[in-house]
Amino acid sequence: MSEKRERCRQHYQLVYEKSQPDLSKGQALDESLHHFLDQRPAGKNLSAIDRAQGLATASFWLDMDAVAQSELASLALSRVLFFDNAVSVERLLHLASHNPETLRWAIRYSKLFERIESPLWLALRAALTGDDWQVFFGVCDRLLDQLKPFDELIASAEKQLEHLTLLELFSYLSVLAYQAFAEDGSDDPSGQQWKVYNRIILNKLRACSEEDFRLSESRLGQSLKRHLSPIIFPGSSNSDVVRCRQNLESLAILIGATQERIDYEGSIDWFCFDPECRYQLKRGEPVIYNQSEAGTERWRRTGRKSDLLWHYWMNRAVHAFALSGMAEQIIGSPENHELNQLAFIKAVRSKLQLQQIYGLGDRLSLSDGSQVQLHHLLLASELSSVFFQKEFIQPFQRHLRESGVLAQALGRLAMNGMLTGENRFPMTWSEEPEKIRRITGWTVCEEHPKGCASSAKAILAFWTSDFKALSQQLKLQPGMPAPRLNEQPFYKIGRYSFQFPWVGAQQNNLTAAINNLRRVNARRADMQTETQRVELALAESLRQRGFAVEVGYRPTVTDDDDAGEVDLICHQDGVLLLLEVKSGYIRSTKHEVWLHRTNTLRKAAWQLRRKQTAVRSALVADQELRARLGYHGQKPRAEMRAWIVDTSIELDGQSVEGFRVVSREALEVVLRDEKRLLGPIDQRGEESRGSLFPDGFSAGRFVAVVESDELWRGIC
Repeated sequence: MSEKRERCRQHYQLVYEKSQPDLSKGQALDESLHHFLDQRPAGKNLSAIDRAQGLATASFWLDMDAVAQSELASLALSRVLFFDNAVSVERLLHLASHNPETLRWAIRYSKLFERIESPLWLALRAALTGDDWQVFFGVCDRLLDQLKPFDELIASAEKQLEHLTLLELFSYLSVLAYQAFAEDGSDDPSGQQWKVYNRIILNKLRACSEEDFRLSESRLGQSLKRHLSPIIFPGSSNSDVVRCRQNLESLAILIGATQERIDYEGSIDWFCFDPECRYQLKRGEPVIYNQSEAGTERWRRTGRKSDLLWHYWMNRAVHAFALSGMAEQIIGSPENHELNQLAFIKAVRSKLQLQQIYGLGDRLSLSDGSQVQLHHLLLASELSSVFFQKEFIQPFQRHLRESGVLAQALGRLAMNGMLTGENRFPMTWSEEPEKIRRITGWTVCEEHPKGCASSAKAILAFWTSDFKALSQQLKLQPGMPAPRLNEQPFYKIGRYSFQFPWVGAQQNNLTAAINNLRRVNARRADMQTETQRVELALAESLRQRGFAVEVGYRPTVTDDDDAGEVDLICHQDGVLLLLEVKSGYIRSTKHEVWLHRTNTLRKAAWQLRRKQTAVRSALVADQELRARLGYHGQKPRAEMRAWIVDTSIELDGQSVEGFRVVSREALEVVLRDEKRLLGPIDQRGEESRGSLFPDGFSAGRFVAVVESDELWRGIC
């Protein structure tokens, strides 16, 4: 065993043994596994494989009681199974014999069964011949077998389309994407179709050569003439039309097969990450099924909460808009006033939410050092959506109702655009100066009555995905997050900036902004400052309700532990709150939510448990802290509530390792006593107007409202 591996093994073994006198075997093992899951022991020279190998060789895996009682054994083991050379087959066979469910869940979490050539997987399959294991292997095989026909179709279609450049693929994709607007109300604003297009484009970028990004005016013109014009304009030669139709048909097959695959990947994720998912091998029965509908119901409930919160922020924005005096002003041209006004209100909504919940300031700093007003950034995206809806989608739908033929409708849209000197093709493009010129009009303010070109340039940079750089990233750093179509809806190819009207018109601009900031650009220089602002904003909201709040308290470091900085300690009338605040992006799949739960929130719960112990001691010994909080009690253990406050809504009201997860947005509504705003303005009934605090605010009532989910009662 290497020195580094041995160092890691000793660390995990020592943590386990030191924890045992005070904890059960399972809890002691979990304490050790937390260290592993959080990349401890730390050190630049220690790699993930060193830690995995060190953990796998620890002797506690041989204690079947410790493993059986552990909450984290399967999760930690799944990280070990990412590597083919981290754990011995003998150790896995011991687990298979004594803790089979632990190993089976580790295989599910790690998706080891998808790596069909893995030596570990092959060895397990060869050695484990019992009935239970044969059923498990059979289910894994059946799940993978379902993917084969889709993969064959995808491979065949990609082969037929590989001669197309990136731009040419864009042309065909743009045409087919308009099928989603064939009927009013049939579009998919959730972006389900976009997941398909996104994957197709990313796969193309992985295969692109330098030549794909060398676009000139003549190459652009030739490409459109060969690949787009024959589809939407009559009069092209038969050979051109036939070739284009073949490409369209191949792409339609690729889209359909990719959609089916993504849908089925959802079933595999269900098997891998849903604790309620059970499996079977029975003739005529599905191989996986839910033990109960609780998980599905939670997912629906989360969606309902998101919808209600959308209305909440819109209601606040309408109120703020009315107070600003803007309601009396004409925004833009008189014929576009109502649409522009709605866009302005949506921008106000997004700004309110981003500042109060996510800690953004009035100005946003970009990686190149430039700055832009947050309001301008958000307003530009909302006005862009209005523009694409009004100038592209609505006219297209009119033309389609008249002609009944998709290509004809797109042709009429493009032709009418050319007659007025405007680009109304299924995709738009322009060089950077022209794009900046158009955006400049959306940055008008008192300081810049004609708009600001530098602000426009910064807005364009924020919303732009450089496809050449992204192509290189996908090849060299495939694990890095790649922007989705709506997160950065301007696509730079060479000196041109492209947009898809069908994305711009339908996207949720707030989600796009949050995920651009929190997912794609999570390493921005401003992130730390914004995280601090999230804590300070929550602290201020609690102070306004009479709480004494301590932000960033550091308990004394002991020989046993360094609990680290405590986000918020709050006190009012003998009620103590200990809050661990987490800020992240908006998730769209159950797998992403599972990762959030098992990574970010698991770590938060572990931190909170240690901080809870340290703060209880501090509230007895640290007289200055007691004075600042106005706390005179003698029983902090009994009087303290500890919550994880999360900017995400996905796990609101659920428990992670014994700690309640509370949505930061839900806290905002409760602290402001604004349940009445959780719904459309024109649908708020009298019953929703009651206060959450009919007898006045108190700390005890506040805790009761939060922990009973009273905010959502009757509406969710």
